[in-house]
Amino acid sequence: MTRILYAAAGEGLGHATRAHSVALGLMARGHEVRFVASHQCFDYLTEAFPGRVDSILGLRFSYGRRGIRPVRTACDNAVRVLREFGPASVRIREVLRSFRPAWVITDFEPFTAFWCTRVGIPFVSLDNQHLLTHGVLDLPPGLWFDRCTAYLTVRLYLVGARRYFITTFIDAPVRYQPTTLLPPILRPAVYGHQATEGGFVLVYKSGRNLLAETVEAMERFDRLPIVAYGFERSGQQGHITYKPPSIDGFVRDLAACAGVVASAGHSLLSECFHFGKPMLVTPIAGQYEQFVNAHYVEKLGAGRSVACPTAEVLEVFVESLDGHRAAMRSHRPQGLDVVLDALEREMR
Repeated sequence: MTRILYAAAGEGLGHATRAHSVALGLMARGHEVRFVASHQCFDYLTEAFPGRVDSILGLRFSYGRRGIRPVRTACDNAVRVLREFGPASVRIREVLRSFRPAWVITDFEPFTAFWCTRVGIPFVSLDNQHLLTHGVLDLPPGLWFDRCTAYLTVRLYLVGARRYFITTFIDAPVRYQPTTLLPPILRPAVYGHQATEGGFVLVYKSGRNLLAETVEAMERFDRLPIVAYGFERSGQQGHITYKPPSIDGFVRDLAACAGVVASAGHSLLSECFHFGKPMLVTPIAGQYEQFVNAHYVEKLGAGRSVACPTAEVLEVFVESLDGHRAAMRSHRPQGLDVVLDALEREMR
C-alpha cells in the first residue's frame, strides 16, 4: 500500500474527473489517496470523496466573448498569487506534514509540485497538456503566437517530475525523457455505458464562446433532432431539446447520439473516441491545445474542425458520419488499467 497525494488543477472539470477515475482505481488496488485542489475541482472532488480533499491556491483563466484573455488572465493571477501565496503555503505544508505521502501525482497543478521539490517528496505529472512540449506533433498551420505562448507556459508551469505521464488519443513520438504516453482517462460515469446508434446530434457548449452563432445554426438545421447542453435553458423548442446540466444524462446521450458538436477540449474528445462518435469541433480562441486536438480530429478522420458552426456545416457533417465512424474504428483507446499499471510501476 502506498500513501498518495493527488493534486489537481482547478480550472475546468477535466482534471477533476481524471482524478476521480484514477483515485478510484488506485484505492481499489489498496492504496491510500488524498487530494488537494482548487475552484471547480475542489467542489467536485469534495462531493466525490468527502473528508479527503484540502483546498489550495489555484490559478484561473479570464474569458471574453471569443475565448481566453491572456493579459487579463496573467494580471488577475499575479494579484491572486501575491495575495494568497503565504497562507496557501502554510496549508499545503501542513497537508504534506500530516498526511506524509510517499508520492504525489500532480495533474497540471504547479503549486504542490513546487512544495514537493522544496521538501523532497517525489512526484509524477499526469495530464494531457504536456503533449504540447514532450510530443513531436504535426501542428496546425499559423497561430505562432499562441503556439509559443502555450509551449512556454506548459514547459515552465511544472518542472522536476520523476516522470511525465501524458494521457492522449494522439500517437506521437516522445521528445523528452522520462515521458510515457498513456490512453485517455475517462470519467467514471463513461465506463458503465455502451455505445448505441442514435438518431440525433448532441451539441455541447462550454462557456459563452460562439453562443449566438451556435443557436442560430441549430435552429436552421432540422435534418436530425438535436439534444443540447450548456445553453442555460431547458425544454423543447422545435426540433431542439435543451437539457440542464447532468453528468449521467449527458453520458447517456453521448453514448446514444449520431455525432457530437462541441469545442475541442481533451476530455470530451477522448469520450467521443471511446464511444466511436464523430465530432464537429470549434476550438476556443486562446486555447492552443484545442487547435492541436481539432487538427488531429481531422487528421485521424474522426470529424471536422470549423471556425464557426453553421447550418450548412452541420449538413455536410451529417452527410459524412459513416465515413468518420469507419475511420474511428482503428483509434479506440485502451482502458484505465493501462494507466494504473504504469503509475504503480513508477511509484514502487
